[in-house]
Amino acid sequence: MDDGLDYEVSTKVRFLLNYDGAEEFNTLLLPDVQEAFVNHVKEVYERNDTLREYISGDLNFRFDGRRVDLEYVFSCCDENEAEAESFSEYCVREVQRELEEFGCRLTHIACSADEADMAWLEELEDAIFGPRGAADDEHLQPEFGGMIM
Repeated sequence: MDDGLDYEVSTKVRFLLNYDGAEEFNTLLLPDVQEAFVNHVKEVYERNDTLREYISGDLNFRFDGRRVDLEYVFSCCDENEAEAESFSEYCVREVQRELEEFGCRLTHIACSADEADMAWLEELEDAIFGPRGAADDEHLQPEFGGMIM
């Protein structure tokens, strides 16, 4: 049995594209560069078994000139918040070289872990096995309609 807790790690990865947009031609190509960058990052993440398994939800990209912020939730089971955050960052560092092959530089990784809300799992277990505590109360009931004293 795993003694760790489930964590949702909000992960933000910042990139700087090697693009200065100084010329009109380059500015016109910016949407194409951004789309190619998104596709490149998605491909790198999909090829990595760990990232593919632990990322829940979508990869969200925000562009601000040359700066690109990638945000997503990394869901894992770990001993504490610090270890969950460290694991998320480690997974990004594992693919950093591949990410930077696009012609960008990874400049920052920020991870913030919170204990995952597992209420849905408790509700599912209650639906399947009955409400918590109900099984414990049954042994207190008389077997043949007798009274408990």
